[in-house]
Amino acid sequence: LLPNIQLSKYLPQSAIRLLFNAVYEKPEKLDKQLKKKLTEKHFKSDILQLEKLIEKGVQIIDVKTTFIDETVSIEKGTVVFPSTYILGESKISTNCIIGPNSVISNSEISSNSSALYSIILDSNVGKNSNIGPYSYVRNNSFIEDNVEIGNFVEVKSSKIGSFTKSKHLSYLGDLVVENNVNLGAGFVSANFDGTSKNKSKIEKDSFIGSNSTLVSPLTVGKNTIIGAGSVVLRDVPEDTTVAGVPAKKIDQEGEIDD
Repeated sequence: LLPNIQLSKYLPQSAIRLLFNAVYEKPEKLDKQLKKKLTEKHFKSDILQLEKLIEKGVQIIDVKTTFIDETVSIEKGTVVFPSTYILGESKISTNCIIGPNSVISNSEISSNSSALYSIILDSNVGKNSNIGPYSYVRNNSFIEDNVEIGNFVEVKSSKIGSFTKSKHLSYLGDLVVENNVNLGAGFVSANFDGTSKNKSKIEKDSFIGSNSTLVSPLTVGKNTIIGAGSVVLRDVPEDTTVAGVPAKKIDQEGEIDD
């Protein structure tokens, strides 16, 4: 059910500039890719690409506001909602939901995953994972299977393990998070010391309380609990509970171990 597509009905330059502003760091590569859309040549190639994808079994809700590069691969069963840009060498597998109002650039999204109102740049998303709304995944991040990256969460140069959740208002930068970790609202990995970016690791089955900060570099051992509002300055051994500013070990009786 492909409607009559007219080039004049595509988004005007002013609307595309609004999209530039949404990507607050304005990565140079993405900026160049979007500017290419302003030429008639690329508009025409987009139309042909949309037609091919629809014939293949991809559902595109609004062809007038959807832009997909010729170099993009999308498998059947995927739904692309309005005001979405899929650019570069992106690959999207079967039964995904992309958009509305999303940008996917040079990224891979595996089957049964979604990206709503989000930006994914140069990164991979595994199967059965949910990105968004209003998430920003960038700089060669790798999201494994069954992960939830929620509203206003930024993931930068990080690997997020299976069944891990970060659902609200967090920054995951230069971080390795193993499987089955819960990251509470307001979590921050403080990765920049003023000179260089530092990496941290959170091992499996850990629980990180709301408004906690890890001051990188450090390692949080497996099956660890970090209390809400804690500031962690050093490594935390496995099977340990810490809390406070700075975070200190809490014993089985609930007393702080100085």
